[in-house]
Amino acid sequence: MKKIIITIFIIICIIVLFVIWYLLIKDYFEYDSNNKDIEELVDEVFIDNPTEEKNKIDWKHLKSINEDIIAWIEIEGTQINYPILKDNGNLYYLKHNYLKKYNSNGSIFTLDKQPFEKDETLLYGHNMRNSTMFSLLGDYLDKDFLFAHQKINIYTPICNYEGIIFSAYSIGIEKEKSNISNLNYEEKIKYYKNSSKIQVNDVNITDKIIKLSTCSYLNSKTSPTDQRYYIIATLNKIS
Repeated sequence: MKKIIITIFIIICIIVLFVIWYLLIKDYFEYDSNNKDIEELVDEVFIDNPTEEKNKIDWKHLKSINEDIIAWIEIEGTQINYPILKDNGNLYYLKHNYLKKYNSNGSIFTLDKQPFEKDETLLYGHNMRNSTMFSLLGDYLDKDFLFAHQKINIYTPICNYEGIIFSAYSIGIEKEKSNISNLNYEEKIKYYKNSSKIQVNDVNITDKIIKLSTCSYLNSKTSPTDQRYYIIATLNKIS
C-alpha cells in the first residue's frame, strides 16, 4: 500500500510539473508570436516623413487587416506601441490580438461606442508579467517615471492627439465606478486630480481625455486584486 501511495504521489508530481511546463512554454510562444506580429505591424503601417497631407499611420492598410482597429497608442521610451481595437462588448479582445488570433496577451481595446469622439475614452489592457500591453501603468505612481513619460501619442483616422498625463492612482474597480457614476465632465476632472498619487501642475485640460486602465498587483504578489491602475491624460489635437 505504501508503495502504491508513493507511486501515485510521484505520478501526480510529474503531471503537475508537465502542466506547469506546458503553460510556461505556451505563454512564451504566445508572447513571442505577439511581439513579432506587433513589430511587423509597426514596420508596415508607420509612414516615414509624413506630411500634412499624409498621416503618420497607413490607415488603409490597417483597416484591411481588421476593421476593429480604430486608433493607435504610442508612449515614446516605453514598449507601449499598439493598435487600439473597438470591442463590441463581449470582451473578445481581452484574449485575442489584432489579427483575431487567440492570445493571452489580448489587445489594447475600448468598449466605448464613440471612442475619441465624446469627452472621455476608456482604454483597457492586460497587466502582463512579460512586460507587454499595459503592464507599466503601475510605474506611473512613481514621480520620476511619470514626468519622464508624461506624453501619450494617439493616432486616429480622423486626427492625431498628444495626451498629457495629469493623474495616476490605484483604486478598487467598484469603488471607482461608484465615485464617478454621477459626475459630469468638470466634476470628473476635479476627482481625477484629487485622486492622483502625484501632484501634476500646469496641465491645460481640454474637452477630451483618455483613461488607461489595467489590473493592479498592489496588494498581491501572485495575482491581480480588485484594484485597477488608472492613468488619465488630456488630449490636445495636433493634426
